[in-house]
Amino acid sequence: MNAKPNAGPSRLTISLAVGCVVLLVVIVLLSRAFGATNDARTATAAPSFSLKIGRGQFVKLADFKGKALIVCFFATGDKPSERQALILNDLLKEYSETNLAVLGLVLEQPGAQRMKSFAEEQGLGFPLYPPDYDTIQAFGGLTAIPTLFVIDKNQNIIQKYVGVTEANVLQADLRAIFKQ
Repeated sequence: MNAKPNAGPSRLTISLAVGCVVLLVVIVLLSRAFGATNDARTATAAPSFSLKIGRGQFVKLADFKGKALIVCFFATGDKPSERQALILNDLLKEYSETNLAVLGLVLEQPGAQRMKSFAEEQGLGFPLYPPDYDTIQAFGGLTAIPTLFVIDKNQNIIQKYVGVTEANVLQADLRAIFKQ
């Protein structure tokens, strides 16, 4: 008997196994690329802030109950902050028929009016207020400017963005909020 000893898997078997692995990897990558992802968002309660904006006047989280809210921290003399303000202003115009509010919290040097004059020049449709230390800390502190928080109608933070955030990203968040 001239039988060959079993030398292991044949080339065909190895090729089929490698092909199956490659196919599975391609399917997983394509599903991620084309949106077959889990849209579940982890929401955390927004901090219950209260900012003094004038004599006896306050703006607080409770003022925005039932609305989608974008809270954005800006800085004066900062080009990315100015760009973010314009993006938010356009977004607010686009969603004017909805319950969307934007609140700008501006970090500026005492006596500086750069962001307020910028707001007037550009016709921003949302208020700008200076945040206090407690409010900044309630939002977890800041590592960069601009930083913005997307808050749903139930007053939960659904997203935090650091740096300039484009309109299409925020539109996706707002669509998710308004589906609720």
